[in-house]
Amino acid sequence: MQLAAWPKLSSKPMLNNRPKIGIALSGASGRAIAHIAVLEVLREHRIPIDIIVGCSSGAIIAASFAVGTMDKLKIFIHELTFPKLLRLWSTKNAKGGLFHLHNDHMNKELNVITRGLNFEDIQSVKLAFSATDLNTGELVTLSKGNINKAFKASVAIPGLLEPMVSEGRVLVDGGLVNIVPTLPAKQLGADIVIGINLAATKFIYEKRMPIWRGYRFLTRLMGLQFIREKVIPKLSPRLLFRIDTQSDVLEAKDIKIPGVMSVLSKAIDHSFEISEQWDESHVACDLMIEPNVKHFGKVELRSLEKIYEEGRRAGEAAIPEIKKLIAEFESSVLSQQAEVTA
Repeated sequence: MQLAAWPKLSSKPMLNNRPKIGIALSGASGRAIAHIAVLEVLREHRIPIDIIVGCSSGAIIAASFAVGTMDKLKIFIHELTFPKLLRLWSTKNAKGGLFHLHNDHMNKELNVITRGLNFEDIQSVKLAFSATDLNTGELVTLSKGNINKAFKASVAIPGLLEPMVSEGRVLVDGGLVNIVPTLPAKQLGADIVIGINLAATKFIYEKRMPIWRGYRFLTRLMGLQFIREKVIPKLSPRLLFRIDTQSDVLEAKDIKIPGVMSVLSKAIDHSFEISEQWDESHVACDLMIEPNVKHFGKVELRSLEKIYEEGRRAGEAAIPEIKKLIAEFESSVLSQQAEVTA
């Protein structure tokens, strides 16, 4: 795989009518190297990026872009092996998931990419990650505090990786409710939102997936479905509040992460409720780039070069449309300015 150098951007001052461009990177596990490829193409064509939001594995790509360590991340991914990957995960003292990402190996590798910075330290671009509030199912945008901690929240696949507690919330993977974080990019001020979608599904858990059938079987076998559908709705709102959430009655350090089955149960319920209400028209996106990589497995280490090249191909194909969107925005702004001065 060719590790192309990043071209320098022009030092010419920005025009006042230039749109703010936001990039939303989906979760995609090992396919995330295609994100790097698309971002390289955008830089090569001098497409400015003002806001970048990452979900799950897309979060570390967004961070490396914002911090300026993309080349280091490319090399790390290219040299990744299964033994190296397994060393990043630990089962010791994991809560609410089979593994957690708090071991020395993970922290060391993250610091190489993020330099241990906070979001507030990034000046060149607005950086943010998406996560999901496990108790409410709300999409949460993380743009303050330590980047490493926020990444561990954004990538916390329910049931697999330990949730993170932040600002009174128990947070898990943003892909639980929206795998491409286009809405956060729009809310952060982007005039043009470009999504890059590498995920095979819209959500982490979907009804057509085997985990749904297994979950339904277990809940029926254990009587959990009866409790959830018949007993819980009859509880008083006050009692239900005390059972379901602790965020407003405890300090953040005292909030307890639920057990693995509780995390998984809540996550699947939220995902399916949202999927039933999903409407493509609600996606705050002007252009969705979808490299043809969804048929690759989540950890296709032998196919990284193919995934990378497909990302570059999709990026190049999107350039004319991106330039058209920018030109249309600038033309619209000029027309509005002319009307005001007329």
